[in-house]
This record gives sequence, C-alpha cells and structure tokens, in this order.
Amino acid sequence: MSRQLKVGACLTFVLAVIFYLFFQISKHQSALSQVNAFADDPYDSVGSIGVQLAMFTAILSLLRAFRPYKTEKDVGNQQVLLIRGGYITCLSVAVTLVADTVAMLRYPAVWIGFPAGQVLIALIGGLALLTALVGWLFFRSAQGIMVPSAQGGWIRAIILSCVGILIFALYPVSWRQIVVGELLTVFVGTVLFFVSVWAWGKVISPTLGTHFEDAIDDLAAVYDWFKAHTGHFALLLSMCEKLLGLSFLRPLLNWLNPRKHAWNAVLLIGLLIGAALALVELTSGDGGPPPLGRFVIVAIIFMGIEGIGVLLGYTLLGKFLGLFRHDPEGTRTHFHEAGTDTANA
Repeated sequence: MSRQLKVGACLTFVLAVIFYLFFQISKHQSALSQVNAFADDPYDSVGSIGVQLAMFTAILSLLRAFRPYKTEKDVGNQQVLLIRGGYITCLSVAVTLVADTVAMLRYPAVWIGFPAGQVLIALIGGLALLTALVGWLFFRSAQGIMVPSAQGGWIRAIILSCVGILIFALYPVSWRQIVVGELLTVFVGTVLFFVSVWAWGKVISPTLGTHFEDAIDDLAAVYDWFKAHTGHFALLLSMCEKLLGLSFLRPLLNWLNPRKHAWNAVLLIGLLIGAALALVELTSGDGGPPPLGRFVIVAIIFMGIEGIGVLLGYTLLGKFLGLFRHDPEGTRTHFHEAGTDTANA
C-alpha cells in the first residue's frame, strides 16, 4: 500500500478518535451537557451511530493500509476500498455535525448567553475544520491513485440532504414523550444518517472492480502475519484452529459464515453491540449494578435499536465497503479452513 494512503488512513483514525471524544465530552461533561441542544433524539441517535460507523471504517482503513499483501496486483482494489472507508469516516463526522448544527440553531435559548455554549460552538467549529482538512488531505493522497466514480448522483445527494435537514429542523418534539414515539425518533435519526452518508459516498468515491478481498481476507492476512511472528504462542493459535475444525461446530460456523449467510452474522453483531451498550449505559453511573429486570428491558431495547441500525448500515454500505463477498457455494472462512486443515493434519 502506498505511503500516502497509509498516512491518510492514520489521519482518518485520529479524526474518528477526536470525534468520539467530542461526542462523549459534549454529552457527559457537566457544563457542556447543560447547553447541548443535540443531546436528545433524533440528533443524539445520529451522533451515536455516527461515532460507531466512523470508528469502524477508520479501523478498517487502517487494517487495509498496513496489512501484508502477497503481490502488488492484490493491492489495486484494496486501495479503492481503503479510500471509500476513509471517505465514509469523514462523511460520518460531517453528517453528524450538520445534525448538531441544526439542533443548535433550532434551540438557541439552550446555549446563547452561556460561556459553555460558546465553548461548545467552538468545539463544533473546530471539529468541522478538522474534518474538512482531513478529508481534503485524504482526497489529495488518493487523487493520484484512483479517479472518482463518474456515476453521478449529485442531485440525489443534495435533495436527500435537504430533506434530512428539513426533518431535523421541524421534527415534532412531542413525539419523544412516549416510548413508541422515542423509538420512532431514534429510527428516523438512524435512517437519515445512513441515507445521507450513503448518498454522498456514492458520489465522491472511486469505482470498484469486480474482484476484491473482503474484510475476512483482511483479518486473515493480519492473523497469518501475527501467527508467523509469535513464536511459541503460535501453538496456542493452532490449538484454537483445531477446535474450530471439530465436526460438531461446523454447522454453527457455516450458519454464521458471512460469505454464505451474511445477514445472520450481521444481525448477531448488532445484537451483541446493543447488549454491550446497554451494559455500559446501566453501569456507568454511581448507583451500582441495575436490577436484573431493568437490565433485561433496557438490553432488549438497545439490542433492537442497534440490530436494526447495523442491518440498515450493512444494506446500504456493506457491499460499498467490501465487507463480505458473496460465495454462493458457501466456502468456509479462512479461519474455519485453517481449523479443518489442522484437524486433518
């Protein structure tokens, strides 16, 4: 991978980390939280899913930038996927900041006249400038390698963005007062975020060829490198591969194989993330562990919201980012194959 793209991947990762810190500080720091007009849904749901997508695509771009490749020919389409991932990271931050700005303009009484409000505006402006700078530098680093797609879509992206801004500006606050309305509000924010990111990503990203290595290939390349450089620890990895090759585990692994049943794996990932977020949400306070009943209810809500969000994101961006290539014959994943080979040795 070229040095320019490696630098670009590092910059987008730094942007994703700063974006995460901005989201957490503006939401939980005592002074800023009092003047935060985008702390409620649908704006908060945009920020929550935006942080997750930005961090995911930034890490994926880093993985593709620094993973080993067998030949220079294999790098071609991986450069396209890396560039797309970097653009999606920048777009995730940009779309979130637009939603945040709409909220600040809609509720000026929340922050105008307060010193913390000026600080929050400065943070939003600073992050917007940083996003523009990183996006421009990443575009410059990719410009000499890949040309943007000529498929158009500018009018569609502009129209969808204007519709989204209008909905954010006029969304009925009263709908958040009941549980069903709150869930609908979260869903609306999630849909608007993903649709906007997808529309602009399709406009500015380069065209992808027919053959590419997916995220499983990226992880497998890193795994092989790690195994080859861990000395005696490689014996433990070989034992794990042997366990994965056991016959009673094969039906489960095949069912979760994202190249054969992508929706099963994606939904499971979404549910696990939702459960983890529910656990963090309920244990982050000072009140100690929550009652089991309350945790179950909150976990179900978080898992449902996150599961739907992850499915929607994969529907719009999964193929675009080259996450899993479809294998109609159900070929096992690299790790499953490694386990089978070890078991048969």
